[in-house]
Amino acid sequence: MSRTFTVEGDITAADTRTLLTTQGSVTAPSSVVPAGMSKIDKITVAAASEALANGAQSFFLRLGGNAVKGGEQTICISASGRIAPQAGSDSAPQIITSSVLTDLDIAVTPSDTLTVAVEGAGTDTGTARAVVTLIYA
Repeated sequence: MSRTFTVEGDITAADTRTLLTTQGSVTAPSSVVPAGMSKIDKITVAAASEALANGAQSFFLRLGGNAVKGGEQTICISASGRIAPQAGSDSAPQIITSSVLTDLDIAVTPSDTLTVAVEGAGTDTGTARAVVTLIYA
């Protein structure tokens, strides 16, 4: 049996650790690892910026808190870049699809608190949005 935990949020500045603490209409989802779960087996993640500024960013996920055995885990999840188009030309929209990371085996302690953060490193390309789903096993 597995359980999931999803959080999302805006990343408003480059090189800033941003905690993801909401889940759509749920403003405070429980970040406590469910009883009986001992690892994060899979992660589904998506992150993209609005691309209102020229630049290039790499996005990475930080899993931490007392629940993560062995300390914080940092995982590269996405990247984005933008160069302003010349006047009169069309610019393609920025689309970054979700990724599924499997067979992770990140050990966690049941009933302890987990933190989920995303950071965009590099040159700010505008406000970014990220969503992360953890699949416990």
